[in-house]
Amino acid sequence: MTSPSPPASYRPATRSPGDPIPSGIYVHLPYCRSRCGYCAFVVSTDDSTQSAYLDALGREIEILAIEARDASFDSVYLGGGTPSRTSEADLARLLEGLRRRFAVSPCAEVTLEANPEDVTAAVARPWAEAGVTRVSVGVQSFEDRELSAVGRRHDAAAAQRALETLARLGLSVSGDLILGLPEQTAASFRASLARLRDSGAGHISVYLLEVEKSKTIEEDRRASPERYLSDDAQAEAWLEMGETLARAGFVHYEVSNWALPGRRARHNVKYWTRTPTLGLGVSAHELWHGRRRANVSALPRYIAELATGRRPLAADHLVGEEEAAGERIVLGLRLREGVPARDIQDRILGSRDPTLSEDYESWEDEGLLVEEAGRVRLTERGFLLSNEILCRFV
Repeated sequence: MTSPSPPASYRPATRSPGDPIPSGIYVHLPYCRSRCGYCAFVVSTDDSTQSAYLDALGREIEILAIEARDASFDSVYLGGGTPSRTSEADLARLLEGLRRRFAVSPCAEVTLEANPEDVTAAVARPWAEAGVTRVSVGVQSFEDRELSAVGRRHDAAAAQRALETLARLGLSVSGDLILGLPEQTAASFRASLARLRDSGAGHISVYLLEVEKSKTIEEDRRASPERYLSDDAQAEAWLEMGETLARAGFVHYEVSNWALPGRRARHNVKYWTRTPTLGLGVSAHELWHGRRRANVSALPRYIAELATGRRPLAADHLVGEEEAAGERIVLGLRLREGVPARDIQDRILGSRDPTLSEDYESWEDEGLLVEEAGRVRLTERGFLLSNEILCRFV
């Protein structure tokens, strides 16, 4: 297979040595036509408040612009929810407002999350004209019965059309899949992965279904386990997937993400490297001036508080050095590059838990992590068990 070349809209960022790393902006757009069976995000299926919500976002932009007046930004991420449901005019106004009030680079990566059923040339072309450079498509599967089992509104044909449409328009494309869906088999997952790999997408994200985050799915799996791949079967499919994508030129650069050279998600990498990011919108989280902050998750309260000129924070926490050191390990081990071995050693020596050192040695013996050139990184099998490993360093 020939790897697709970067799209016409792809513009690499340039930075001189010693320049500060630009920050990122996340904007949460919570409106969806329906809630998917596995969804644990803050979303709303009632779009009657959408106009008031966009007005509130405009006020939050004004508030944060003062605090971020000396910062520069090279990524904007519109997540949700279903940002592709936002009208072309509202989307253009939102992006124009961000550029007017923040120092957003002309070469910024601007990502829009989209559901396949929303993607047509008629709507995607105005996205590009408004400055969107990258679209993350929630494919999830190319098997109709798997999509139906979790309440997805699109079918496999719609997903294929969406990917082809975006590629023709020259946008950078990322596609998401879920491993562990009800009705999924090892063969059907393999087929979905092959279709996404061959679609022209330069970035692929694959997530394990988090059964415990959906009571409906949790109860269904308990009652009908035959509808689900076993944990061992999922592990085998995950490891096979890594080999398949590597042969196609994709690099497994983060636990759940693979990319062709030059196509990593610039914005998401900021989270894993603790680069400052602003978070706008209901339930949005951010790291700014050493503080982790989060907006309220209740949509009416978010709108009401901004109407009075107050930012609706639910949490505002100064991250101390010990906590920051733990974050650097937990987040850094999610990346292929890993973390300095010295950071791991300091964490183990300073831990009050004497079993951490024993666990670390067992992870090495089991081939879940390796130390190379002064850095520690997870292996492919380690990525698969990352939750169990990373929680020990918190």
